[in-house]
Amino acid sequence: MSILIAVLVFGLIVFLHELGHFTAAKLSGVTVYRFSIGFGPALIKKEIGGTLYAIRLLPLGGSVVMKGEYDEEGYEVEDKTGSFNAASLPRRFAICVAGPLMNFITGLLLIVVTMWPAVRLPTNLISHVEPEVRQLGIQEGDRITAVNDFHVFVYGDIASALQLGSGRPFDISLLRDGEEIRLKDLPLEMQVYENQDGTKSRRYGLGFATEEATVGAKLRYSLRNSGSFVQSVTQGLKMMIQGQVKKNEVMGTVGIANEISARAKTSALDMWYFVSFLSINLAVMNLLPIPGLDGGKILFLLIEAVRRKPAPVKYEAIIQAVFLGLLFLLFIFVTFNDVMRLMGR
Repeated sequence: MSILIAVLVFGLIVFLHELGHFTAAKLSGVTVYRFSIGFGPALIKKEIGGTLYAIRLLPLGGSVVMKGEYDEEGYEVEDKTGSFNAASLPRRFAICVAGPLMNFITGLLLIVVTMWPAVRLPTNLISHVEPEVRQLGIQEGDRITAVNDFHVFVYGDIASALQLGSGRPFDISLLRDGEEIRLKDLPLEMQVYENQDGTKSRRYGLGFATEEATVGAKLRYSLRNSGSFVQSVTQGLKMMIQGQVKKNEVMGTVGIANEISARAKTSALDMWYFVSFLSINLAVMNLLPIPGLDGGKILFLLIEAVRRKPAPVKYEAIIQAVFLGLLFLLFIFVTFNDVMRLMGR
């Protein structure tokens, strides 16, 4: 059952992404030939109003095929009526952005839903400082706004930044009485401290306050949390480029489905919180300026805006096809890696 839930949830994210493109295209007067969820042979298909709707065998993505993007040979169609390329530049831009935007909005709404049962919310306001940490210049009542190059949107960003920088000095930005303070090269180390209830735990000598989870607080926290997710994705990409991410730490479709399945077994809220991250992750990744992704199409539109004329459709189609092939090879590699990890290798 949990595997089925994972497949349906992943399909939902893809569906909403493609629905964004589809809706924007329809509102822009662009003819949509096909709206597909998945790839490969069609399991279910039906043509309505000139558009073929299909659910395909492999639930690994989706597509919205519009008139005038490319014909089968990679050239523009002759009849411009309802053509994507005949639409104004702002409308084409809106169509390309609509998919990632839909995923971002979905992620934000899911965060709101998962936060709604909360009674109190964690903050970045320091409520307790151990004596040895106080000597470094940190005080009760300070708000941590950044750790190294990590901006603090929510409390979880502090924990993530401290974990990533473990073993090295930290640069910490604080807000104290409305004034920004920057403390550099702090030798913070995780140690065992005794808690108020007599138990012991490992932490960095800092305690943080919580706030009442009013409606306004939940909405503000959800918005900040979405910003935190965007930062996590961009930070992950930066680490990949710098070679700081090992290949077995990269998660593909199979790994994501397994993660959704595992979380579904323990907590529905935890699962949907992960799905919110996944949806915002998909939004950011699709905006990368890589041909074959929405960001690649947006890149061509920006070039067109600068040149005052579009790139030749034939060459754009070739570039898109080449990069799609490279992305497919990357997908195969990541999927193989997922399978090997699940098999314990």
